[in-house]
Amino acid sequence: MKFETYIKSNTDININEEQLKAINHKKGSGLVLATAGSGKTTVIVSRVGKLIFEDENVNILTITFSKMAALEMEKRFINTFGEKYKKNAKFSTIHSFAYRLVIKYFRKKDMRIELLKDKFNIINEIVKDVYNKERYQNTNKEEIENISNKISYFKNMLYDPKEYKMYNVNIRKFDEIFDKYEKFKRKNNFIDFDDILIYAYKILRNSKVQRDRLKNKYDYIQIDEVQDTSKIQHFIIKMVSSDNIFMVGDDDQSIYSFRGSYPEFLLNFKEDFPKGKIYYLSKNYRSDKNIVKAASKFIKRNKARYEKKIISNKEEKNSINIIKIEDKKESIEYIKDKLEIDGSTGILYRYNVSAILPANLLLKENIDFYIKDSIDNFFNNNILKDITAFFRLSRDGRDKESFKRIYYKCNSYFNKNMVQYVINGEGSINQRLDMYFDRDKRLDKNISRFKENILELSKLDIKEGIEFLLYEMDYIDYLYRLEENGIIRYSNAKVILDILKELGNGIKNIQEFQGKLTELRGRLETSKNRDSNIVLSSIHSAKGLEYDNVFLIDNNHGEFPSENREEVDFEKTLEEERRIFYVGMTRARSNLHVLSSGKESLFFNELKYILNNKGAN
Repeated sequence: MKFETYIKSNTDININEEQLKAINHKKGSGLVLATAGSGKTTVIVSRVGKLIFEDENVNILTITFSKMAALEMEKRFINTFGEKYKKNAKFSTIHSFAYRLVIKYFRKKDMRIELLKDKFNIINEIVKDVYNKERYQNTNKEEIENISNKISYFKNMLYDPKEYKMYNVNIRKFDEIFDKYEKFKRKNNFIDFDDILIYAYKILRNSKVQRDRLKNKYDYIQIDEVQDTSKIQHFIIKMVSSDNIFMVGDDDQSIYSFRGSYPEFLLNFKEDFPKGKIYYLSKNYRSDKNIVKAASKFIKRNKARYEKKIISNKEEKNSINIIKIEDKKESIEYIKDKLEIDGSTGILYRYNVSAILPANLLLKENIDFYIKDSIDNFFNNNILKDITAFFRLSRDGRDKESFKRIYYKCNSYFNKNMVQYVINGEGSINQRLDMYFDRDKRLDKNISRFKENILELSKLDIKEGIEFLLYEMDYIDYLYRLEENGIIRYSNAKVILDILKELGNGIKNIQEFQGKLTELRGRLETSKNRDSNIVLSSIHSAKGLEYDNVFLIDNNHGEFPSENREEVDFEKTLEEERRIFYVGMTRARSNLHVLSSGKESLFFNELKYILNNKGAN
């Protein structure tokens, strides 16, 4: 019996001609360029089935992007082909594959290692030690996460931390932080998640025995989501594959460069594998034809990609709604009015904190929803704490803790001696400032301006006050300095500020505002129904998922994409941002709503141009 006959007779899988060509690939390296919704999992699972169907002695390793994807693929394989061939087909993440190799190696050497479980706190203590007392602001969660992510990035890209400035990393003393972190782990026999790959890479590079053992163990190796593999992951896989790799992915959906993904391997496939074959899956089975046509024209504006057809298998039923709205509040009202009772809905955004406003409205309306990403960072972020401290000081002139937090964040130019004098003495902040004597007469002007600004701030509600803080008290300059030092991205900070302004609109009392935030946080923590038809998610977390209705929100100038043209590799960064937007568009099955709630973004205008039938074919 032929495999095609078996599939038709024994499964409910329908395979098109493009998929069949890829499934029939046997020896040698192959690349499947699978456009969004084109059935790549069908190809991967069916090829495993075909190889085993034709030779029951082969062993096949399929490496997937996540543990959930590996389990889902294994389940689908067993449901399709039964338990009989399970032992021949291994589905694994790259980290799981590498961990087995590393543990086996260390046990053989009688060496003890332990997986580090407290990476964040270790890096936090190291950063405090490195920076010591050379700067005013304390470390914050966002900064430590940024440093931790950069350490992971350097390991995945096999970069030398001593050359961090070459790679546009603005974290001061990054190489010293990196070195102290590595020394801590070696001293205590710890390895972290990224070290698993580092050790696996070194073991395979230095041991022909280990390479040959794995080459002999697996006859075929497949990689799912190849556009998301990092340099080190790709090198590991290549060393154990005998150039017999079957890769499946989509260069248009490469959106994880911050984690070290390296789509250049996919783009340079023919250079690495001159005899390799490329297959195309062009049919999108997911989305309305109007969505597919617009998304195809949109992504073609990128230059670093494969030229390919992207066509829809569905009819043209629904037009894309591209909506310009004045502010974030109105955009959320629009979503509420358009929510479909039937079918699934994804409210998608670039930054996790953008979940706050739609979640707030859905709670008010008692509408059930689920948030995929953690939003704790919003309630714990330093910008919120700064804003709160400014307002608390403006309402309570004796609040010295608030003064300590904000005095250097509004271009007051107060020196340390002066600050110690103010906070260590009796009386209000203003009284202590008036009592302070300094020969520098410019300081008198700074004190007068600071007092006047704090007085003016006390008269404003939260929304007006945030505007005043940014532009009259120069808090925006402080945020730009943080961006220059690699601590935050201003585009992310702007989203947080816009949310705070909206939540604080009309509220004058800072205690009332804090109470509102506390209540909102509490309600969000209890609103976690994973089975809800309405999902709030970042576009990154929505990758691989699909919804009947999609709302792409916050397409505002400077937010998405961030338009920092002074950034190194700006064009490369812009192309990745465009891919993120494309992934958001192609999550929609039937209805797509694209919303701008301020000055329209570049992508919003590009899509509007396309929908007005002026875009390139």
